[in-house]
Amino acid sequence: MKYKYEIIYPKAEVTKVTPVVMTLHGMGASYLDLRPLVSVFGKNVIELHLQGDLNYRGGYAYFTPEFGKKAEIDVIGNVVKNIHDQVQEILKQKKLQNNPLFSLGFSQGAIINTGLSIFYPNWLDVVVILSARLPAFYIEEADKNLVGRKISTKIFISQGQKDTLFKPKIGREIATFFRQYASSVEYHEYPSGHTVNCNTPQDINDWVNEVYFAK
Repeated sequence: MKYKYEIIYPKAEVTKVTPVVMTLHGMGASYLDLRPLVSVFGKNVIELHLQGDLNYRGGYAYFTPEFGKKAEIDVIGNVVKNIHDQVQEILKQKKLQNNPLFSLGFSQGAIINTGLSIFYPNWLDVVVILSARLPAFYIEEADKNLVGRKISTKIFISQGQKDTLFKPKIGREIATFFRQYASSVEYHEYPSGHTVNCNTPQDINDWVNEVYFAK
């Protein structure tokens, strides 16, 4: 498979309602990076951590942002498809294709999560988008294929108020964008830079318990 991954099962019995939680890291990190955050979804989940296939600054990346050489759709678009296809294959092999599917991504992983929610609407039951941006071809895809549709995916978006890489207004734009197509969109800003704020895990936990597990 293209992306190295690890899958971790809970101690509790796995049933058809046990969520599979996928994580997608930021540039220069690894599939270990977001593992501590999975606990926001509770203990009884199956963890699926995917690692970028490109070496980058001592870690890994899913793509390198050299968009002067290739269009974003050719770089990011292919990654979104490849990740979707590999995860589908893993879920099929493990007989988990009918279980709820969650995805948590930071930075580059969050950009991919945004794309997965647009190109494969309703594939994800819950998606967490931490410090992302919205490529123009995502908007074009939504204009073509999402107008008049409602995405059932529960979406949590956050952005740092001091983020110099992706300004806070970008997070607001992503939230506004998704509110056109999804009925459950939560947006938070934190007084921090391009990182996961210390209050974010509790906010995600409170939110997912309210909008998903309490239903």
